[in-house]
Amino acid sequence: MLQPVAMAKLNVLTLERFVDPLTVALGDVGVVHLVDAVDQSPHRLLEGVSRRGDIQELQSLAARCDYVATLLGVSLGVPDAAAVDTQLSVEEAGTFLDTLLSEFQSEDEHVNRLISESGTLAQRYDQLESFPFRKIRFGELRDLNFLYMETGRMTPGGILDMAQALGEKALVLRESVPGVREERVMVLTSRKNRFATEAELKKNMFRPESLAGDDEVNPDEELSQVRSKLASVKEDVERHRSKVILLAEKNRGRLVSIHASVHRALALNQAKEKFGRAAGIFCVSGWIPAAREEEIRALVDKTTDGTAVIEVITPSRHVEGPEPVPVQMPTFAPLKPFQSLVAGYGAPRYGDIEPSLFVAVSFVVMFGIMFGDVGQGAVLMVAGLYLLRTRRPALKPIASHGYFLLFCGASAAFFGFMYGSVFGYENEAFLKPLWLSPLHKVMPLLISTIVIGIFFISLGMVINIYNRLRAKDYYGGVFANCGVLGALFYWGAIGLGVKAAVTREVMAWEIVVLIGVPLVLMMIREPLYNLLTRKKLLHEDPLSFIMTAGIDVLETVMGFLGNTVSFARVGAFALSHAALCYAIYVIVDALQDMGLPGGNVISVLVIIVGNLFVILLEGLVVTIQSIRLQYYELFSKYFPGDGVLYQPFSTRKVEK
Repeated sequence: MLQPVAMAKLNVLTLERFVDPLTVALGDVGVVHLVDAVDQSPHRLLEGVSRRGDIQELQSLAARCDYVATLLGVSLGVPDAAAVDTQLSVEEAGTFLDTLLSEFQSEDEHVNRLISESGTLAQRYDQLESFPFRKIRFGELRDLNFLYMETGRMTPGGILDMAQALGEKALVLRESVPGVREERVMVLTSRKNRFATEAELKKNMFRPESLAGDDEVNPDEELSQVRSKLASVKEDVERHRSKVILLAEKNRGRLVSIHASVHRALALNQAKEKFGRAAGIFCVSGWIPAAREEEIRALVDKTTDGTAVIEVITPSRHVEGPEPVPVQMPTFAPLKPFQSLVAGYGAPRYGDIEPSLFVAVSFVVMFGIMFGDVGQGAVLMVAGLYLLRTRRPALKPIASHGYFLLFCGASAAFFGFMYGSVFGYENEAFLKPLWLSPLHKVMPLLISTIVIGIFFISLGMVINIYNRLRAKDYYGGVFANCGVLGALFYWGAIGLGVKAAVTREVMAWEIVVLIGVPLVLMMIREPLYNLLTRKKLLHEDPLSFIMTAGIDVLETVMGFLGNTVSFARVGAFALSHAALCYAIYVIVDALQDMGLPGGNVISVLVIIVGNLFVILLEGLVVTIQSIRLQYYELFSKYFPGDGVLYQPFSTRKVEK
């Protein structure tokens, strides 16, 4: 098992004039996990350092910088120390951002106005293009002395009903519109038939479309004018958009510099809020990796001209103090995805065994059992190798997860040989299983997974006992549910269960010794521990103690039973995986029996698509189940997750 990196407590007392350069130096090296110095001082001798006003101003400036960069499409990325401008003031940065935002808004307003104008022109263009009498002047259409005209849209059924009702009283011209239920219609009638025509139009849900325009211009002429204006507007839109692009390119470097400078200043001010002060003396307190003690001493001496008082305290493995010792995970690339899994639950305590190796082994084994297949495991391995070797920037943040796919794929391939399964195909003539076939040996599979679960649960309790005894937490290591007494009960119960299954005989004294005694000791553990440590036996009345202890022991028994049986789900999902793969070849056999043209090609496609479906669906389901078993069945035995992760103060990142 791995151990977290050894840490040391750093306390620095320095003069006020060295505070700023010391903060910058510590932030640039990025190894000090700061803690509140005021809380560390006995009797609160130090006063706090308030930088709230500066922090709020810088946070506002950072938000404005991000907003402007987003508008211009500039990617700022992670703040880069090389881009920092130490001479930049908040006022200068604010003025620059305001000017840049004003220039963008001016161009953006032009673009929005032109886009709106373009939409209006396009709508007008559609109206004119569909108008049936494009050679006639608008004025002539409006000034017909003896004719009445309406243009608009109606449903085909409404047009027929209206035409039948009006008969020879009106001329109805219609034009269908592709993809639109309604049709364009023009109705011409005499002035005396106007009201009858309007009544029929209204009755049949007519939607009028006016065609206002210059009286001296016909629709065809205006159509040409609109087309010309539309092309001109589009050119103007592109011209103003080009100005925005040039504006972004011209100011990209300055934006990146402001972004880095503001975030650096923000990180420095946030750090100073954790300092303490008293009469011109400032105190910096935090945790550093013990191996870098000499480096940090030299840095502080150099920055403060040797005037600082430096104190470095090496804690015991489990330090008693005002704050827990932060934990720095060992840097071992293959374990990184499993450390992320651990961090999702919590952080280990300082001095405890770092659980990522145990998590990696147990997770990979359970994944392989549930996803056992040589071919599908090989696909996961190839995907893992690709992630590890690819240089694509988009995949770089998840490149380390290639180890996860590689290990899980290797485990799946191994158990695929155990099951005799290659891309879901099981045939002893092709690949004889080295162990068993899940579909034909269900009970042995389920029993085996429960045995594996017992092993992992037991190992978890051993880790817990080791951690607690090493931390001198004797109650947790001996008397707690997952301590020595809990382990003795669990192993005794398992042993009796195995004996009963094999010999069909269990002696009464065995039940009393192996199960009864540990349970009784667990019931009286509180007064027993108090007796051994010379404390008051009970802190409540005896009846309440008996009821509470009885319920606690019952919960312990049910918890162990539930956790153990829960590992049967590993076998159940192995069975489900095998059944899904079997279904693929049932479909293939059915296609072969049907004798369809190109049946062989279709069968190959079914095998490929079916296996991809199984890899994606079952891979996701098996991963979720493996995580669940870790979090609920195993972590509850040895991993409280209430530690503190080592997060050093750095000018390259900002606390959220």
